Amino acid sequence: RENWPYDRLVRELVTAKGSVFSNGPANYYSVNNNPTEATEATVQLFLGVRIECAKCHHHPFEKYTQGDYYGFAAFFARVSNKASEEFGLFGGESVVIIRNAGEVNHPKTGKRLPPTPLEGEPIDHPLDRRIALANWMTAKENAMFARSIVNRYMAYLMGRGLVDPVDDMRSTNPPSNPALLDALAADFR
Repeated sequence: RENWPYDRLVRELVTAKGSVFSNGPANYYSVNNNPTEATEATVQLFLGVRIECAKCHHHPFEKYTQGDYYGFAAFFARVSNKASEEFGLFGGESVVIIRNAGEVNHPKTGKRLPPTPLEGEPIDHPLDRRIALANWMTAKENAMFARSIVNRYMAYLMGRGLVDPVDDMRSTNPPSNPALLDALAADFR
């Protein structure tokens, strides 16, 4: 409605906080209200990768490990919801907040994992780890984001993405036209 660029829209969702009644993007965390749900939704929606299998094991045909999964989940470890009475009789308001503490540990080794983007090095932000995530995710250099968004638009406009399903951009599910996807992603960036 306001003609925002796609990177701004995604940044608003990923870094949302505050009242779910007053700040619509905060509802992203009403649905995805723990680190694992937020990880799976964010990676699938904005990077086009289904990473759920890595929650429990390293998939034999994919590159993502449990370390990758839980390192990404660390971006959401400090996100929490609390109840609010601000809207009185309407009730049920939830407020998304950022806590000062919260970590994610590898389920097998017990080692604390720093917030780490897929295929990247650990990054953080002193106020909110999700800011670092949003910066990485929407950066022009992030081919994963550009390819995912372009593929979604292709599916929207043409009825089918260059990668189908649109949120399954794994190495064993290549695009029907890799050169076209790369060219569109480069133009999008």
